[in-house]
Amino acid sequence: MWKEKWSILLSQYGIQNSVERRLKMNTGRYDEMWCVVMFDLPVQTKVQQREATKFRKLLIDSGFSMVQFSVYGKYSPSTNGNLSNERLIKNNLPADGEVRIFHLTDCQWSSATRFRSKKMTQNEQAPEQITLF
Repeated sequence: MWKEKWSILLSQYGIQNSVERRLKMNTGRYDEMWCVVMFDLPVQTKVQQREATKFRKLLIDSGFSMVQFSVYGKYSPSTNGNLSNERLIKNNLPADGEVRIFHLTDCQWSSATRFRSKKMTQNEQAPEQITLF
């Protein structure tokens, strides 16, 4: 029978909710995401070069930073920001070439190993919430 101690019985859904809340409380970075865009666009003709340049400038104007050649990333404090980035890119895709978009949590992004000229370097940190230019 019931004793005078507190007992909680959780369903599988309740357990998952509890774990998600604990992760959110412990890390404080649960929803923070990076949107990474990789592209391989043809540049044989002048028209293709213009389209590739236009696409790259769209990424830069939208707040993306070059991570490597043809790889751009953008930090977003919420998942919703990444969805709007993806929508913008889908609406402005070049006619030819391949574009790949994927989303990483801030934790996954920061756990990547990075090398420059055979020397390990630190990854980019998430920008402050309010950045003034």
